[in-house]
Amino acid sequence: MTSRPSSQSGYTVILIDNAMLPPPPPPSNWPKCYPIVYHNIEADFTNEDFKKKLRRSYFLFKSISITYLNGAQIVFQIIASALYLFLMPIGDFFLRHMSLYFGYKMNSEMMFRYYFLGESIVIMFGIFIGIGFINDGSSGTLGAVKLFERGYYVAGVFTGIFLIFDVVQTILHIILTAQVCPFINTLEAKISRFVAADVLLAR
Repeated sequence: MTSRPSSQSGYTVILIDNAMLPPPPPPSNWPKCYPIVYHNIEADFTNEDFKKKLRRSYFLFKSISITYLNGAQIVFQIIASALYLFLMPIGDFFLRHMSLYFGYKMNSEMMFRYYFLGESIVIMFGIFIGIGFINDGSSGTLGAVKLFERGYYVAGVFTGIFLIFDVVQTILHIILTAQVCPFINTLEAKISRFVAADVLLAR
């Protein structure tokens, strides 16, 4: 921003250099069918370790979406499948994956806390679904056993496939959480040092 005297005494003309203004936010690009949020791991991050973990996190989002789109679940458990189909993938992307995304992007301890909250919900949900406590035992291990006992072998097989996906994803979520923990511990240590330094300077 520069200024120069005008031809009229007592006035100053302010010239604003647009190059000094912050760049506009990038346009939304996700999902492709109806973009509502900007999401670009490759462009936003140069740290390969961050990119690796974010790719894994995004893969988990896609896999959980595919799992909860399981056709057998939709046929045999319409209400539960509607929950899986809409709420779980959307919540997983925005609460868990995007929290990790912005946590790395902004070095935000708060975003990492949201990420761990999201992971806790996903892991607990996966455990309950896997065992079959949700839907009165009509899914997961309990559901598969009941279906086989009643002679519904095809439904039992599909429920078993869903169970395998659920167990694998839950394990992968636990692994990713364990991989992210060291970074958040380092970040908290840095924040503590900055706070301590500010206190000393204030004195």
